[in-house]
Amino acid sequence: MQKIKWIACLVFMLCGRWLYAVELKTSNVKVELNDKGYYTSIEVNGQQILSAGNYPIVSAVAHDKIILPHRLTVVGDKFMLVMDDNQEITLLIKQQKAAITYEISEVPADYNVVVFGPLKVKLHEVVGEVVGVVQAGTIAFGMQALNIKTIGGIFRPYAAAYGSKFSYAGENTDLSVASAPYYDFAVADTKDGAVFQLSAKNRTKRSYEKVNQVAHAMVLPLQGSDGQIKGAKIALFGDQRSQILNRIGKVEIEQGLPHPIIEGEWGKISRDAMRSYMITDFSKDNLDFVLDKTALAGFKTLYHPGAFKTWGHFEWNPSLSTTGDAGIKALVEKAAKKGIQLGVHTLSNFMTTNDSYITPIPSKHLLKQGILKLTSGLDSEQTSFEIATTGLFDVPLTLNALQIGDELITFGKAEKRGAVIELSGCTRGAFGTTRAVHQSTEPLYKLWDYPYRTLFSDLELQDSFSNRLADIFNHTGLKQISFDGLEGCTYTGQDDYATSRFVSGFYSALKDKQNLINDASRLSHYLWHIHTRMNWGEPWGEEMRKGQVENRIKNQAYFKRNLFPRMLGWFLIRLADRKFEATSLEDLEWALSESAGFDAGYAMSISVVTLKKHGQIDTLLEAMKNWDYLRYHNVFTEAQKQKIKDPDSEWHLEKVDAKNFLLYPMFISERYQLSLSEMQPGQPGGADWTWRSPNESHFGLRIKVEGEGGIANPSIRTPLGTLKIIGKATAGQYILLNRQGKAILTDKNYNTISTLDVQGKALLPKGNCAVSFGCEVEGDTKPDLVIRYETWQSPEKITCP
Repeated sequence: MQKIKWIACLVFMLCGRWLYAVELKTSNVKVELNDKGYYTSIEVNGQQILSAGNYPIVSAVAHDKIILPHRLTVVGDKFMLVMDDNQEITLLIKQQKAAITYEISEVPADYNVVVFGPLKVKLHEVVGEVVGVVQAGTIAFGMQALNIKTIGGIFRPYAAAYGSKFSYAGENTDLSVASAPYYDFAVADTKDGAVFQLSAKNRTKRSYEKVNQVAHAMVLPLQGSDGQIKGAKIALFGDQRSQILNRIGKVEIEQGLPHPIIEGEWGKISRDAMRSYMITDFSKDNLDFVLDKTALAGFKTLYHPGAFKTWGHFEWNPSLSTTGDAGIKALVEKAAKKGIQLGVHTLSNFMTTNDSYITPIPSKHLLKQGILKLTSGLDSEQTSFEIATTGLFDVPLTLNALQIGDELITFGKAEKRGAVIELSGCTRGAFGTTRAVHQSTEPLYKLWDYPYRTLFSDLELQDSFSNRLADIFNHTGLKQISFDGLEGCTYTGQDDYATSRFVSGFYSALKDKQNLINDASRLSHYLWHIHTRMNWGEPWGEEMRKGQVENRIKNQAYFKRNLFPRMLGWFLIRLADRKFEATSLEDLEWALSESAGFDAGYAMSISVVTLKKHGQIDTLLEAMKNWDYLRYHNVFTEAQKQKIKDPDSEWHLEKVDAKNFLLYPMFISERYQLSLSEMQPGQPGGADWTWRSPNESHFGLRIKVEGEGGIANPSIRTPLGTLKIIGKATAGQYILLNRQGKAILTDKNYNTISTLDVQGKALLPKGNCAVSFGCEVEGDTKPDLVIRYETWQSPEKITCP
């Protein structure tokens, strides 16, 4: 460890004290502080990055006022800052090989918040708002929290005051899952620079704060050292831009932060962090079948979306295990024999009402929104009663749950009547609890809930949740988990601290952390170190090509600037229903080309029913395997990635042999609608269209029959010839012609019914051309047709070493 260097021990004497400056160094970074406790210089590789202005080492909030330092005294590693209110903050500052660290060792009892900084730097070409790293030119600089009590951002009640005091406002971030405000970031992009803002909060006292739109929700005090500002700690570091990710890895090791290893590599640089995987509702009875399909797709992980009968104690669904964790362990071992790991989905601290933390005797640690005051006692039969008026009913919830003693009560309606609120339509002994008589002095609590019809745990019970999940992984050998709904932890009023506590509690309790894959739908500053990647479900109410395309792409930029493994989200392979067609190969390859172009993994959600009933499922799985094999091995050139990630482009990948592939650019037409029932009298069953192709090519064809009735022997005439397909198709069926000129008849889920004879050739000239379609109508009822065609251009050869 280097010693602090006094670069100007004696400048001049003013008011009886010596003015001096302090220099701090670590590899690649030099920091200078003046005798008032402000930054005067920050250099990375000799380049000055400090913005103009006055930026303190730390600032504080007390009695809703921002308190700044005005004098710094240094004794060894102790930096004593006298603040404007004449109270003192003491920091322990150490210069280590990978980073300079600041730790708060003493802080006044009446300080509510301490902020490291804020500190503004000139670098803002790339601002990693969550990871806490900025990049520009050839250098990069970062500040990161070293424990979960230190969060990235300025606490919301003080954000406006800090922005005004230091003249900055940052850019918010919009993701497909949420919009995040700038004051929640470790570093905020201000367009003329970037402001670092890391904070710690006194959490030792009960408070009433705005939580999820509830203006005065009760926030319970936090016991132990995590509730205190003392011990809050950060690291400062810098490096060459090309080396900044490796620098973070060194900081993790040096400072004892989580440093997950996957297949022998740090997770943030491992290609395995971006492996794609399959999601399906397998059971113990059909696992062999599903494993075979998973292997056909080349996936190494099979993930269950709903493994648990209850959330809280996390009891297993009987379809997976009737012998508890031992039954899951047997499934894990079976999968391992085929080289596949198993994973499960959770909803973090969401608690189902059938869990034994709720029924028959509810836990005292159900998360409470606040305390209500009864105006009179309750007998065991009352279904309406009055409470003193309160603002807790201004925001409607779903379950409308109350807790009093060992009884849970739900209400149907809350009506304000002067100084009281009447709760009516009550269910006594709700969720299998026991009705009881209660005195008016007995505390009545309003509980937090969620539209999933779940309750929440407080921080103490939340620890039991994360410990149970760790026990599951320790006992079964599961290797993937998604902490969906981590935002539920923030209902405690303890912001990102609560989410970090949940995940880090799970992670620290694992006996074997090697090769663990974990993700979530939220990324926070500290959890950057633990999470393998972020990946979440996208809405199924859209076709694959339309479902959140812009947001999926927007997410990639977010991952990239935050130095984080990239994932494209969840895609759904579906069967046909009233709204959507069954997933086709061309639609799937659109998604796979996006994945390859962005070099981002994905999850493919396929139900067991779909695996069994989709007629082209093996073809789809084989396509996933081929595309992801090349992506995983990073075979696509940068030029190819730029082309194939264009969402308006179409591609087909064809495997030649184990090492060689052909990548075909494709053109897929719009859908041509033809209503045979609307033909004029005497008009044959057909239509004239203008089709186009970027080159002279064979074309493929999809004819879908809708409505009622059927067709026979469809034909298409182009300037280069006439194609005729011999066969019949009825409503709900397809006639499919492939690029080799072979045709089949399928049902609505592409199950082959028969092979059809083909006469002539399917050829289109380059550019626009007139096309005539004709067919015979079968029966008295005339159906509607939906017709699409596709063409292929010359392929590019791809070889995988």
